[in-house]
Amino acid sequence: MRFGIHISVSGGLKKAVLRAAAVGCETIQIFSSNPMGWKIAPLNPEDAAEFAATAEEKDIWPVVLHTPYLINLAAPDDEILRKSRENLRAALQRAEALGAPYVVTHVGSHKGSGMEAGIAKVLESIEIVLGSVENEVVLLLENNPGSGSEIGCSFEEFAKILNALPEHESRLGVCLDTAHLWGAGYDIGTAEGAVATLEAFEAKVGLRWLYVIHANDSSTKLNSHHDVHQPPGQGLIGLEAFAALVNHPWLQDMPFILETPTQDMEKVAAELALVRSLVRSEK
Repeated sequence: MRFGIHISVSGGLKKAVLRAAAVGCETIQIFSSNPMGWKIAPLNPEDAAEFAATAEEKDIWPVVLHTPYLINLAAPDDEILRKSRENLRAALQRAEALGAPYVVTHVGSHKGSGMEAGIAKVLESIEIVLGSVENEVVLLLENNPGSGSEIGCSFEEFAKILNALPEHESRLGVCLDTAHLWGAGYDIGTAEGAVATLEAFEAKVGLRWLYVIHANDSSTKLNSHHDVHQPPGQGLIGLEAFAALVNHPWLQDMPFILETPTQDMEKVAAELALVRSLVRSEK
């Protein structure tokens, strides 16, 4: 099990790795490009190679790229859909250059067109993007809290998407965000609830699809269909859930990434140390 954070690349790619290593990260996540914009700045090949080499030197792996929030693979608007697919394609290509095996993306929203039509668009988007990028980077679909017309808040929706794309099985997976699970109504606030939720995921989707955990607490209520990220133990989910997850035998090889609201490295180090301390020593 490896612990890390989503870290800003402000100041340069290599410096982000060095900051992460200094606070004890064993894995990191960065944005593939501007999280709130469509424009994709060119990636300097030398900077990318230096980033990958530094991550390897500091034993930080896996590196995970997160796509911009604007991406909507189910968009009924043709221009938004085109931009979303283009941006996701670029993220997969950048991931290869940076030595990142995973790209995480939110699935999107059907915007009133209906769940069936939305999922059909998602499937088409994934087919087009993966078919146009010939590398081994795995695309991870992240669950969401189910706000508005979002797709991907239930395990059943993930199963429908993943099972419809058997030809891309080796390049598709899931990233589970604990705050989003909570917002969607999965009661992980106790050890029993956390384990039951994992078992439900295994039964309805399958753990073979799970690659990354976003370990986030939330200040919003259970089943609120919203989330406001908090560090583990500082929200309504509580540390009991995280203790159950980091000690569950099914997740022992899983990277746990904190999407902490702060980039204060002293606070980040304390948050990482707290979550790491929940791991029980072998007897």
